[in-house]
Amino acid sequence: MKDQKMAGWLSRHRSILISYGGLIFCIAFFTIVTPIRGESIWSASKVSTLISDMIVTALMSVGAVFIYALGNLDISIGKQIGLYAVIMVVLGNMTGSLIPPVLLCIVLSVLIAVVNGGAGPMFNIIPIIPSVVISQVLSGTITIIFAKMGTRSITLKTIDYRIFKSPVVMVVVLAAEVAIAVLLFNYTKIGKYAKALGQNKTAAVQSGINVIKYRIICYIFAGLCFVVAALFQMGYTGSASDSTGTGFEMNIMIALILGGMPISGGMRSKVSAAVVGALTFSLLDVGLPLIGIATRTTFIVKAIIFLIVVLMTSRKKEGTLPK
Repeated sequence: MKDQKMAGWLSRHRSILISYGGLIFCIAFFTIVTPIRGESIWSASKVSTLISDMIVTALMSVGAVFIYALGNLDISIGKQIGLYAVIMVVLGNMTGSLIPPVLLCIVLSVLIAVVNGGAGPMFNIIPIIPSVVISQVLSGTITIIFAKMGTRSITLKTIDYRIFKSPVVMVVVLAAEVAIAVLLFNYTKIGKYAKALGQNKTAAVQSGINVIKYRIICYIFAGLCFVVAALFQMGYTGSASDSTGTGFEMNIMIALILGGMPISGGMRSKVSAAVVGALTFSLLDVGLPLIGIATRTTFIVKAIIFLIVVLMTSRKKEGTLPK
């Protein structure tokens, strides 16, 4: 009987055990191995890089939890970050303040959220399709902006952006965002209905949940998180380029899966996956080159780790991956 209870407990908490176990292993492994190879991952310069990388990834991933809980993917996240960063630099230089560009980015994020969240159920199309369209539109917009400026990168010159490099500020902002996300996700209808829609959309609709309303709300919260992430992504370097945000949507997916987030969403979705996964992903991102793995090769290593975690945590009983 005890063995059966233990087996049941392990089965229910398998994804959590794997995600936290992976994080602990990465911390221990890189702590021991990187000094042997020449530079510790906990040196001042690497910790600074690690914190910046982790914070930006976590800020995006916390918002993405609300989208993934629905059982959806958003392909436009990277391009959203890129456009917001460009707007902040361009308007920041023009106005001498980040308030106008941030407000504009918030408005744009809400508009994009309405399209991404509402178009799928409204027009009865696969939810990922609107985000693909949005991604292409934003990509074209970014290309036009830089083509007109005659450059591929721009620098923030009129505003002191050192505050965005402060580890204390980064951690405080992330903690505040996580606290708000946990409150909404665990203690309000927003999170409850998001998980219900991801678990079984048909049952959720039959129980009276307004699909369009709560999908849009989830996408709006995620969009606001993306604006905050773009602010720190731009602020850390004080610049933006036509490649800013490229591949971020895949980084988020990998981070969430490493954190124990099920691809199919539903009741097992949790905000903690964003933080655990972002830290694990950032440790791999910073640590792998320190142990002698070429930068290009690190993508292959992370892909293999990602595949292993998916196979271990996201398989259905019938042996197939969720769609």
